[in-house]
Amino acid sequence: MNCPQCNAELSDDATFCPQCASPTAGKPIFPPDPAPHQPAKQNIFLIAFACALTAFVVVMFVGFSVDDRPGKPATSTDFSLYGKTIQNQDFDWESLQGKYVLVKFTATWCGPCQMEIPGMLEAYEKYHDKGLEIVSIYIGEREPNAVETVKNYIKEKKLPWIILSESLTVKAGLPPQGKAFDVQGVPTMLLVDKEGNVLVHDARGEILRRELKKLFE
Repeated sequence: MNCPQCNAELSDDATFCPQCASPTAGKPIFPPDPAPHQPAKQNIFLIAFACALTAFVVVMFVGFSVDDRPGKPATSTDFSLYGKTIQNQDFDWESLQGKYVLVKFTATWCGPCQMEIPGMLEAYEKYHDKGLEIVSIYIGEREPNAVETVKNYIKEKKLPWIILSESLTVKAGLPPQGKAFDVQGVPTMLLVDKEGNVLVHDARGEILRRELKKLFE
């Protein structure tokens, strides 16, 4: 390629002539503006996937919040539980007077609820004969198979304590326990004393172990 002004020989990629400093023909002096940025479609997919994954993690590992159930879980006195057992029998709260009772509002789909089970099994084995009882109330289960779902779950987990079903309670014409006790999320675990007073409103994990040790050891 030659310079159009002085006819000097140029390299193919030359923009200016080294002899006369003239621009070479057909070569832009400045590169063209880059094309405007267009968001890739896969980026939109990744954002949607990240949002869905975050929601899953919140439910499975943080807990589930029930927005339409305002208030505190329960008062510190006059706690009186009611409902139907998973066998559709009337539950008798009065029969547990004189015992310490761990009351757990829970759900089969709740990850944090499941994480509490090993500690509860350990506590039941150590203290049941000394006067500890456990009552789990399964709330917010998805119909129409709520009862069978809970039955299969407790069979799989081999839970030996009292199980109540909010679904059967509602079918019997009674208010749902979760709403009646202003439960705002699962798991909600209450430690109740022999007179029916709530000793601990967040009886989970190490807090539960420490409180039970104080009571029974």
